[in-house]
Amino acid sequence: MSLLVLRAGPSALVQDLGRPGHASLGVTASGAADRAAAATALRAVGTDPAAAVLEVLLGGLTLMTDAPAIVAVTGAEALVVVVTPGGSRRTAATGEVLRLEAGASLEIGRPVTGVRSYVGVRGGIDVPAVLGSRSRDTLAGLGPPPVVTGDVLGVGDAVVGPWADGWHAAVAQGPGGDGRHPVDLEVIPGPRDDLFPAGAWDVLAATGHVSGHADRVGVRIDPARPVPRLRRGEIPSEGMVRGAVQIPADGSPVVFGPDHPVTGGYPVIGVLTARSADRISQLLPGTPVRLRRLRGVGD
Repeated sequence: MSLLVLRAGPSALVQDLGRPGHASLGVTASGAADRAAAATALRAVGTDPAAAVLEVLLGGLTLMTDAPAIVAVTGAEALVVVVTPGGSRRTAATGEVLRLEAGASLEIGRPVTGVRSYVGVRGGIDVPAVLGSRSRDTLAGLGPPPVVTGDVLGVGDAVVGPWADGWHAAVAQGPGGDGRHPVDLEVIPGPRDDLFPAGAWDVLAATGHVSGHADRVGVRIDPARPVPRLRRGEIPSEGMVRGAVQIPADGSPVVFGPDHPVTGGYPVIGVLTARSADRISQLLPGTPVRLRRLRGVGD
């Protein structure tokens, strides 16, 4: 069984849980940007959570199957359309489990909220693994190349459970926010919050905006005003993790994404919770955000 890519859209990447444990080689973990959405897509089609999905940026993807297939689209809220071999069209919603007959196609429209959709197919996307993962690392250039129109993607056999015809997966509402109200992101303080005055957290808690510099490597935040530091110079490079909130000398926070560099020389005031790290991956530039220190942690 395979899927023919009739239209790839702006960006479609194969992603799984990533390849942790290779930082000593200069290789970051990578993996799905919105891990919860990817896991939901796989769970909905009864497939191993370690299997691979398609991560689709801003919609525009169309796939055609050569055999009966079970699929689910999660993440960003977008119009999903199934076209039968006879040309009949059926619309569906994000989170709906869909049955495709041989020769049918699946279209994913531009999201109305959120930016990344996830396509889970029963059995998982089957491409060669690199360092134990099928994820595309956009910074290192590791893993399967970006999906392009005309590609044929194999489907594996990583089935672990049943699926329910017509079942709707529980998906987060408005993963990208409504664009008017700030999206709150929770931050666990440290490891270098001692290099910042107490007022730094007040600046982070004020409404800033996602800048135009946002991708899988990191998301720069335009703050209400520059985040103050106790000293302006760099510090010796140290290991970085996904969700790290690094404060460069200009005071504009950078939140590291799944394809982040493994080291950095600016102090990290805190690290987003896993849930908030997933959430920021769904935000468009211009979205208002607040970075809130998690209560009870580091106090």
